[in-house]
Amino acid sequence: MGTNTITALGAGSGIDVKGLAQSLVDSEKAPAKALIDKKVAQSTANISGYSAIKFVLDGLKTAFADLKNQSSFNSIAPTNTQPSALSVSAGASSATGSHTVDVTQLATAQRSISAGFATTSTPINGGTAFSLALSVNGASPATAIAVTDATPLGVATAINSAGLGVTAQLVNTGDAAAPYKIMVTGATGQASNFSLTSDSAGLAFGVMAGQTAGDAHLTVDGMSVTSSSNSVKDAISGVTLNLTTLTSSTATLNFTRDTSSVKAKVQTLVTAYNDAMSMLGVVSDPKSTVASYGASLVGNSTVSQIRNQMRAIVMGPSSSPSGTIKYLSDLGVSTDSSTGQLTLDNTKLDTVLSTKFESVVTMFSANRENLSTYSTWTAGMAGDGVKKLTALLATTGTLSTESAHATTKISAYAKDLAKLETRMTGLLARYNQQFAAMDSIVGQTTALRTSLTSTFASMLKTGSSSN
Repeated sequence: MGTNTITALGAGSGIDVKGLAQSLVDSEKAPAKALIDKKVAQSTANISGYSAIKFVLDGLKTAFADLKNQSSFNSIAPTNTQPSALSVSAGASSATGSHTVDVTQLATAQRSISAGFATTSTPINGGTAFSLALSVNGASPATAIAVTDATPLGVATAINSAGLGVTAQLVNTGDAAAPYKIMVTGATGQASNFSLTSDSAGLAFGVMAGQTAGDAHLTVDGMSVTSSSNSVKDAISGVTLNLTTLTSSTATLNFTRDTSSVKAKVQTLVTAYNDAMSMLGVVSDPKSTVASYGASLVGNSTVSQIRNQMRAIVMGPSSSPSGTIKYLSDLGVSTDSSTGQLTLDNTKLDTVLSTKFESVVTMFSANRENLSTYSTWTAGMAGDGVKKLTALLATTGTLSTESAHATTKISAYAKDLAKLETRMTGLLARYNQQFAAMDSIVGQTTALRTSLTSTFASMLKTGSSSN
């Protein structure tokens, strides 16, 4: 049917048949579209709910991660009466107590130096390649170093490229005639002394005055200690002493435990768990008025599964209990039976940290450090919590899988809407065609009626006139 005919619909019957056709299509389309739109809205809400749960679970994972390593409990605070002579670093295994330190000699490195050269590119050995021989701590035979660029700069480059534990640099002495010298430096410690010789008469090295290799000597708690480095580890268990100069008198080191950071981390864990539980309540509460994700997962079994998993992770026993410390409840964490929220008894936690600190460390971390989430080793409560939450939040985990499924549904619903629109467009065309035919018949009938009425009227009028 042509455009003009469609436009003229209703001309024969006097009824807006075009509008009637559209109304019939709309009445059939509306409930079907409303149903699909409702499904889209539900799937979109589901995605928002899963995202909200992921967010709070990630916060719980972070709280566990802050307690999973032994070093997370490195709360020893050292004081030092000679900070200019040495600095002190306490590790996770260090203990409280008081210690004395006397530094009588620092570890030194040997430095050897060549004669001077006019420039950094002055030819040595007539510019012909030659060799150096390096022997560390009297090692025999010496190691050969080939010098292909027979200049001061070439010598320094060859030594550094050899990677034999000594380094070379060019120094400018300011001498008017031959300012550039090659300085070679070894590692600290008596065993790092070295000899460096050349098979070229134009290059020789001599040990600089007062620059011989030597060990550090110190007395720790009355015990003599020798170190090849000025970074002295475990002369006090778990402690590193970094020596900078000799002590002017006996240094006193005091190590006390600061548990405030550990307390803060436990409180953060409690808060993160409570936030996650609250979020699970919001997304599953049919009366929630929270925008976007409120009431988005009402009756959803995934919420119950995650709630149970969280309870098991947080309230279950540690895989590395220590003495009487096995559960969070042993630290003063309890559950409110009416709300399911955790509360922390700070007084009990203070007591446990002051009397059973090492057990707390073991319970949380299993005394591990940077353990992979793929490791099968015992990881402690915090380490296990990170593992389980990592799996739950992974792209193959429940939340991502459910979210992806909801996204797939939305795509399918979009196709359903497109099919519905196509079907309704065809239905409208069919209605228009049918109504056009009906309107044409009505128009023809009306025209016939008008014609007959006119004829009969004329006949009656003619008959009356003849009488």
